Amino acid sequence: MFASYRQLFESREEKRRTALTPTVDADDPLGTLIGSVVVRGEDVHRLHPSLEEALERPAAVADDAPDFAVHVSLSTVGRTGYAMAATRILQAKNLRPTRDAVSLLHALTNSPYATARALQQLAAEEKHRELRPDELRYAVGMLDPDQLLSDLPPTVGRIVQTLLTAENRLSQRDLADRADVSAQTIRNYRNRLEAFDLIRIDENGYRLALSFQTTSERRDPVIPTVLKENQTLLDAADAFLETFLLPARYGDPDDPLGGVLFWPPDPSQLLAHPRVGPWLRLAAALTATGSPGNNRAVQMGPSLEQQALSQTPP
Repeated sequence: MFASYRQLFESREEKRRTALTPTVDADDPLGTLIGSVVVRGEDVHRLHPSLEEALERPAAVADDAPDFAVHVSLSTVGRTGYAMAATRILQAKNLRPTRDAVSLLHALTNSPYATARALQQLAAEEKHRELRPDELRYAVGMLDPDQLLSDLPPTVGRIVQTLLTAENRLSQRDLADRADVSAQTIRNYRNRLEAFDLIRIDENGYRLALSFQTTSERRDPVIPTVLKENQTLLDAADAFLETFLLPARYGDPDDPLGGVLFWPPDPSQLLAHPRVGPWLRLAAALTATGSPGNNRAVQMGPSLEQQALSQTPP
């Protein structure tokens, strides 16, 4: 990349003369970046547009620059990254992640690093077996609230972390006290969390829809119904928008939000929406739905007529 920059964009002639000279194949003048760089941190996704622009147009192309460009792939971490992290950590413990476990780790933890940190808390097993839901509850419950559901308001992470560490159902008052939030905050978010079946509420209080560490729930595991393979992003979006919108908007095919449910339905339109996008991305993780736009190729260098970028292999 450094040598390519020198050849294509360097404005200082003496620097260009000392740079490595590439051999360009006129039939295939598009190179690829060797190696990779990982950028992580809070709100790192906000860097994505600026990074794209900086790579595509770092400077004006030199007048006598050689006729080649570099193909750079930009991607954000997705389900595969969480699955790889879980598999590597659990393999050393003689455990293996299930599809449901990967979906919950992707949905609840804020990065594969947090996933690895959580699963590291588990003990090794003598015989190879699948990770149980109650073990997943324990592991994820060991994370701090700010490592959970970081796309959503911080109070949602505190509510979920409190339910993860609870040993039985909690009343609204107990949940509010332990999570250090107001009862009104719980009421603000409970319908949305219920829509995804992440929490369940009855006359005995609130619980997370994930097995307690009891004999009965190890034998008869509890998991959110949204994790079933027949559940889609459309199903989850429908349940969520029913709680989020007034009935008139929910049933209006011309509504900017409710309209995504009508033919042809496309809830993925809302993944980038400023208000509902974080909730729909949670739904996408729970339903193992790939997010469009996670991977994008940019071309660093001049426009090439010989081969369009869209024709290059991924």
